[in-house]
Amino acid sequence: MTSRRRIKKEIDYVVSDLILDCLTYTHLYKKPDDEEALQIVQGTLILRNELRDLANHPEKKSESESVKSHYDNIAKTLIGGVEEGYGKLGKLVNPEA
Repeated sequence: MTSRRRIKKEIDYVVSDLILDCLTYTHLYKKPDDEEALQIVQGTLILRNELRDLANHPEKKSESESVKSHYDNIAKTLIGGVEEGYGKLGKLVNPEA
């Protein structure tokens, strides 16, 4: 089972990679005020805060959910949110694809 400490570190690590890639995009393409990239960053930070809150308070899980499945759901939500963010960033980098 994943510990609370480990899941919080994973959340921070994965989210920071996406944010760094968004900021690299804005600097590489000389678009510091690119609203779409900043929206990806903002959405990612909101996701991070929500997931860390869920990880810190496992008592917020539904009654039929065990602690293990609660942390598994947090991990699935993290992966889904980050994949969505990278999908949006990919469309910014290569709009034809």
